[in-house]
Amino acid sequence: MNKPIVGVTLFFIIGLITGRYLPFSIISLLYLILLCFLGLGILLYLKNRKKSLNFLLISLWGIIGALYFNYSYFPRSLTPILNLVSEEVEIEGRVATRPELKGKVVNFILEAKKMKKVGYQNKEEEKKVEGRIWISSFSLFRNYDYADLVRVRGRLKRPQNLRENFDWQKYLSYRRVWVEMRVNEVELIRKEKGFLLIEWAYKNKDWMVRVINFILPETHSALLKGIMLGDKKSLPANIQENFLKTGTGHILVVSGLHVGLILFLFLTLFKVLSFPPKLAHILSIPLLGYYAFLTGLRIPVLRATLMAIIVLLSFILDRESPPLIIFSLSCLIILLFDPLSLFTISFQLSFITVGGIIYLLPHIEKRLNRLPFLLRRPLAISLAAQFSVLPLLAFYFNRLPLIGVVSNIIISPLITIILALGLLSLIMSLLTLGGAQIIGFANWVFLTLLLKITHLFTFPQNEFMQGLTCPYIKPFPFWVLLIYYFCLITVPHLPDLKELLYNRGIMFRNEYLKNFIKSGKGEKL
Repeated sequence: MNKPIVGVTLFFIIGLITGRYLPFSIISLLYLILLCFLGLGILLYLKNRKKSLNFLLISLWGIIGALYFNYSYFPRSLTPILNLVSEEVEIEGRVATRPELKGKVVNFILEAKKMKKVGYQNKEEEKKVEGRIWISSFSLFRNYDYADLVRVRGRLKRPQNLRENFDWQKYLSYRRVWVEMRVNEVELIRKEKGFLLIEWAYKNKDWMVRVINFILPETHSALLKGIMLGDKKSLPANIQENFLKTGTGHILVVSGLHVGLILFLFLTLFKVLSFPPKLAHILSIPLLGYYAFLTGLRIPVLRATLMAIIVLLSFILDRESPPLIIFSLSCLIILLFDPLSLFTISFQLSFITVGGIIYLLPHIEKRLNRLPFLLRRPLAISLAAQFSVLPLLAFYFNRLPLIGVVSNIIISPLITIILALGLLSLIMSLLTLGGAQIIGFANWVFLTLLLKITHLFTFPQNEFMQGLTCPYIKPFPFWVLLIYYFCLITVPHLPDLKELLYNRGIMFRNEYLKNFIKSGKGEKL
């Protein structure tokens, strides 16, 4: 195989999916199969069967994926928190994620360390316990933060699905959370130091939020925070709905567009400072990594950051890396660190969109060859992205934003300007807040234009156009998605297959006539 990393990634994904649905009793059998494969690999190596050995080693990643899912997904501790379901307990633990306010509830994940039961006359001794708990606190007072040691008291329970078409329990399980607790108060025991880069990122993000809130009015500041930082908490629900209906909801999630622009600005700055190209690329790598921490290591920005870093490393090492190799390697790295992310909506939307663009772009551009390049390339990218992601949007959100083909072409350049002005205003705020406000006013104009365009494309006064541009789709089974993506992969190759069959038909006919004449039967005619 010319590109083994593609096969390794594909088999690893298949293994993770298989491991998700395999009965737990079969897992031990996989270890035996793994040993048999390794023995067969040694035998093929001794017999110098390189092609068979390469295929075996690549397919081996399917078994590794199934075992790795089992290892990552199910609780492994001898004292899991899951055993305490329905018990009223007092738990000490470490705040694993930054607390977030949603409505009148503060949510965060707690890494449990110690626990004791409550409600008994005899005081129970504290016991060590392990596991992650989804905490919902109804006290808005918060003197604790990421990495702090806290104490909570309440009744543990299994997550319950409160919304239709959303499996809350499965969503939490993919974050390795199996229980939840509602509490009235979170008691701070002591402040703790967490991972240094994450703490810096949180502090810098807080500073950026303060600057954005200062230079822009409420709605526009909420929109800019969503675009720059992926922070949609303060963005009104109707505006978020407009972005979803127009197929532009991805701009509110830090993604490849953001990382690409950040990289472009870094490289431009280093060029102005007369840095050598390779040095500029080396310095850009840690800066991109820090931006990923700044935005919370979300899957779309992590994918884009890894792809950008691989491209930079290829340039530094004078190596050429095709897009498919870069895409596959970044996918494999993320899944090795967090295999459960494969089953999240953000991972699927991000990778299927980019994979679809890489795969479909040459075929679509070939069909649009009569259009000028400046129009052909953006239209081909938009079509490739929409063909790839629309079925997933219909599957998860029961809507099909067909207008996204047009709206993304118009809005993408606007987002680039908004991002550039947003970054410039943050840099200017280090020198003078007055200068940052002037740039913020310019950005206000483009943010207003963005709001008006998205509102216009929802066709608020025309129900017929609403149904035409973003129709509602009834829930459908998963196998429909599989059929669609199989067709999407095979259809671009149908002309080549047709030509191949036609040529084979001609060859067969000529060979038949040749044999017919040689047999002497042709002379009788």
